[in-house]
Amino acid sequence: MVKHDPCHFPCRRRKITLRPHWAAILLIAATLPLAVTGCQEPAAPSVPELAAEYIRAWQEFYPSAALAEGDASAAPRFEDFAADRVAAWVAVNQELRQALDRLGPPASLNDRIDARMLHRQARSEEERWVNDQALRHSPGLYGMSIGNAFTHLLVRDNLTPAQKAPAVLARLTGIRRLCGQARVNLSDGRPADTAAAIRGLDAAAAFLEGEFAAAAAGWFEAAQRPQLHQSVSETVASVRELAGHLRHHLQPRLTLADAYGREIYGRKLPLILDMDIDPDELAAVAEEEIQTVRREMAALAETWWQTTYPAEPMPADFDTRLQRALTDMETNRASNQQDFLQLFRDLIQRAEDFTRDRQLATLPAERTLYTALSPAHFAGAAVGGVYSSGPFDPEADTLFYLPTIPDDAPAEAREGFYRSFNNHFNTMIITHEICPGHYLQLKLAARGDHPVRSLFCPAVFSEGWATFCEEMTLGAGWDDDHPLTRLAHLRKRLENAVRAYTSVQVHCHDWDRDRVTRFAVEEGLLPPQFSTNLWSRILHSPLQLPSYFLGYRRIREICRSEQERLGPQFSLRRFNDTILQSGGLPLDLLPDLLAMDNTGQ
Repeated sequence: MVKHDPCHFPCRRRKITLRPHWAAILLIAATLPLAVTGCQEPAAPSVPELAAEYIRAWQEFYPSAALAEGDASAAPRFEDFAADRVAAWVAVNQELRQALDRLGPPASLNDRIDARMLHRQARSEEERWVNDQALRHSPGLYGMSIGNAFTHLLVRDNLTPAQKAPAVLARLTGIRRLCGQARVNLSDGRPADTAAAIRGLDAAAAFLEGEFAAAAAGWFEAAQRPQLHQSVSETVASVRELAGHLRHHLQPRLTLADAYGREIYGRKLPLILDMDIDPDELAAVAEEEIQTVRREMAALAETWWQTTYPAEPMPADFDTRLQRALTDMETNRASNQQDFLQLFRDLIQRAEDFTRDRQLATLPAERTLYTALSPAHFAGAAVGGVYSSGPFDPEADTLFYLPTIPDDAPAEAREGFYRSFNNHFNTMIITHEICPGHYLQLKLAARGDHPVRSLFCPAVFSEGWATFCEEMTLGAGWDDDHPLTRLAHLRKRLENAVRAYTSVQVHCHDWDRDRVTRFAVEEGLLPPQFSTNLWSRILHSPLQLPSYFLGYRRIREICRSEQERLGPQFSLRRFNDTILQSGGLPLDLLPDLLAMDNTGQ
C-alpha cells in the first residue's frame, strides 16, 4: 500500500480559477520569459505567479490527474498526446525552469521551497518527454491513461449525474483519439512496459463494455443510452485494436531493454529522489541497512522465543528462531474480505485516538476519509492506496482503498494474501497509511496555501514521512509495542532497504528475476505477496522504490539532530506539526524550516 486524518487545524479553502481552453498552455510559454517591450523590461514574475501559471498549464495537459486532484472542470477533457501539444508542453517546462534560474535564490524560505519543487517538476517533465521520448517509447503511458480514464468519475462525488453524462461521452471520444495517436506515435518500448500495457488495455476493454457501461447508464436519460452504448462499443473496439497493434506489430520489434543501465539510472536517481546520491552510494547504504535490520529482527526473535516458548530449547540458528516468530505473526490474520475491511475501519479509529491522546500531532476537527476495498477496475486493486482529495477540492473525502483478493479465489492464493497482510502488519501499517501518515499529510497539504507542494511533492518526502510514522508511533507505545507488531515494522523496514538495493542491482548490474527473488526471500525475508510483486515494481517504478528507505532515514536523522539541538525543549508534537503544516518540501530544507519555527520567525 502506499503512498501516500483528523486535526484541529485552520482550514483554508481556496478557489483556483481554471482556464477552459488549450490556449492557456501556450500562455505560460509567452509569459514566463522576461521579454523586453520597447525600452522597458517588465518585472520578473514572482515564484507564486510562476506556480499559478504552471499549475493552470498542468491542468490543461493532464486533465485526468487534475480531476483526481479535485478539479471537476477537467472531467470532460482527456489526455491528448498529439506531437504539437507535447512540444508545447515541453516548451512550458523549459521556460519555467529558465525563468526560475533567472530569478535566482528567493529571499523567503517558502519561495525557496516552492521554487525547488517547481524546478524539479519541470526537469522531471523534460526527462519524460525529451530524454525518455515517452511519446514514441512508452506504451505504458498510453495504457495507464486509458485504463484510469474513468476511475475518478466513478469514485468522486463532486459531479452530478447530469454533469457526468456529457463528460463520459467526451472522455470516450478522447480514448478513441488517444488510441489512434498511440498507433501512430509508438515506435519502440521496453518489453515489461509493453506487456503490462497490453494486459491493461485488455482489462480496460473488458471493464468498459461490462462494469463501466452498466454503471454509467444510470447517469443518462433513457433516450441518451443508445448513444452511450454506441460510443462504448466504438471505444472498446479502438482499445482492442491498440492492444492488437502492440501485441502483433510493436512487441516483435522492441529494441529497448527493461533495465535502464547505469548511465540512465544514475541520471534519474537524484532527479526523482531530489537528493544528491549515486547508485553506488545507494546500494552501500541499503546493504548496511539490510544487515542492521536483520540483527534487530534476530534480537527480537530471540526475546520472543524466550518469553513465548520458555519450556522449549532455543535453536542456535537465526533462521529457525526468526521463522517461528514470523509464523506466529502471520497466523493472526483475517480470512475474508469483510473481516479484513472491518479490521481496518477499527484500526483507523484506534490510530486517530492514539495520535490525539499521545499528542503526536494536531488533528483536524473532522475526518474526511472514505475507506473501502479496492474496486475491481483499479489498476492497483491488489495493492491499494491512499488517494488525496487534492488542492482543487480539499474538503472532499480522501479515498483509502485496501488491497483485496476475491473470497472465491483459490485457497492457496487467499492464504498467501492474508499471511502477507496479517493483523500485526495491518496494525503497524495503519500509522503509515492514515494517521499520522499519508492521510493526515495529504489532507493538510491539500488544504494549505501552496498547491505546488500538494501536487508535486517528491515521494522521498511523503513515503519518508509515512515510514518515519511507523517507528515513531511504536516508540510512543502504539499497540502496546507488541513484539510481533514491531517485528512487522522491522520486516517492512527490511523490505524497503531490499527494494532500494535490488533496484540498483537490476538496473546497473544486470540482476535477473531469479536472483532478485532469491535475494528477496533469503536476505530480505519478504512475505509471499510482496516477493511476487517486487520484480514488477523494480521494472515499473525503480526510482520510487528507494524513497521509503532514504526518506525515512533522513527524517529520522533530522529528528535526532533536533532532539540534540533543543534538549528538554524538544517537542515531538511540534516537530511533527511543522512537517505536516509544510505541505511537503525538499528534505534538505527541513532543518531550515524547523530552525525558523523554533525561533518564531
